[in-house]
Amino acid sequence: MSKEEAVFFHRQGLKMLHGGQLNEAIEFFSKAVELNPNFTDAYQNRGEVLKMQERFVEANLDLQTAKDLRAGRVKGTKSVHKQVAKLNMAEIENIYDAVYPDGTEYEEEDTIHFKDDLFDYVFSDDTLETDSVWSGLTQKQDKTAGVPVILEYLGGKREEVLSAILFHPLAHEISIIAEDGNVDRVVALDCVCCIRLSGLPEEFQRFQDCICHIEIIETNDGNIFHEAIPPEQDLENGLFGFSTKEQTRFKYSFFPRINIKKRCQQRYLGDILLEKRFIAGNVLKKALEEFQHLKELKLGRIIAQKAKLDYSAVEMEIQKAREGPLKGLKIGEILLAAGMVNENQVLEALNYQESIQNKKIGQFLVEKGVLQESEVYISLAEKFRIPFIDLRKIKVNRKILSLLPRDVVLKHNVMPIALKGSALIIATLEPDPSAICEDILKYSRIPDIQFVLAQPSHLKNVINLLYKTKEYLE
Repeated sequence: MSKEEAVFFHRQGLKMLHGGQLNEAIEFFSKAVELNPNFTDAYQNRGEVLKMQERFVEANLDLQTAKDLRAGRVKGTKSVHKQVAKLNMAEIENIYDAVYPDGTEYEEEDTIHFKDDLFDYVFSDDTLETDSVWSGLTQKQDKTAGVPVILEYLGGKREEVLSAILFHPLAHEISIIAEDGNVDRVVALDCVCCIRLSGLPEEFQRFQDCICHIEIIETNDGNIFHEAIPPEQDLENGLFGFSTKEQTRFKYSFFPRINIKKRCQQRYLGDILLEKRFIAGNVLKKALEEFQHLKELKLGRIIAQKAKLDYSAVEMEIQKAREGPLKGLKIGEILLAAGMVNENQVLEALNYQESIQNKKIGQFLVEKGVLQESEVYISLAEKFRIPFIDLRKIKVNRKILSLLPRDVVLKHNVMPIALKGSALIIATLEPDPSAICEDILKYSRIPDIQFVLAQPSHLKNVINLLYKTKEYLE
């Protein structure tokens, strides 16, 4: 009976998720896991929602548990979130509290219980509303007649199609086939953010045995997708992937490249660094511990270190102030009033604390000397699915440099380096250049832009050399 109840709570969690009620969704998924410790989908979905809330410690634990359960490596546990306390928190950059207090109870009469088929109809992303499409999934399809698809247009509109052929008649079009077998109409790919396919077209056969990583894909209309993406794709017009859902009638997906805003592998940078053998596991672990320790340093301790003071004396002064007339003052103000430090020492400590809080783990590892800058940025390029280039190995024509205004180059630390077909290739030091893309497009003489990632020190040096005077480029 507990497994049936777990299914019920899991469905309620999906309902909350589709309604945008993330906290409530986590609550229901947690109840499902409690009732059925081997409920793979409940772990997976709770992990995905926790990631959406940037609660990475708990999310990673859930997603790993789901992965292990699918592989048959472990049995579930009734209190997954309690395991968080057993982790070595010094290894984790972000630490979060448990999702909900134990003992949360739900009354079944307070919730709406959809029957299995009805629930799938209402809440599945792949819900089919037409009998013809449903029957098309069960009938043997003629390869020349295409396959059933769901077209997800920019702006949110969805259309179910019984039969469609990708890249027909042109590479940037999809033909909709009528019941008589003739082409009914043609849809341009630039109108679509995602195409869900029930069958694997011949163009994608070579990807079916690839080892894939999960990617987060954001399209130009703000839609977010989590798909398993095969590596080293050479499709000029789009990106092929596999659905991450275990039970779906549309297992394959295609994203027109023109409408992809950004991509990012759903992996930690440390995992990529280890995979590429840029760093040893024990070295990375020690560096993460030190990095976490620095981020947790209190301002009082930083001031004591900078001013060469005994920290116990600083703590005593702070405690005395909080119990006396100076209650409410900031730490720096308390120590200034006590005459223990001067204003410059407080400002230096504040600036140091801010720099530590804003520092990325990759930058820290480079400063520690355990990684080269190039190794970090090669790994970032893989995570954010952007090509990496070595500026030392390319030659740039002066005419290419003139395709982007000097002010834009200096403002964003970007540089045009080549023309590839109709696209302008721009080097950047931002692994995720989506934030600067719109501004650059305003001033570019070529509307089609593709970014590549360059080593920051190299790119900045080249920009300083080439753009330090206007005359240099003229």
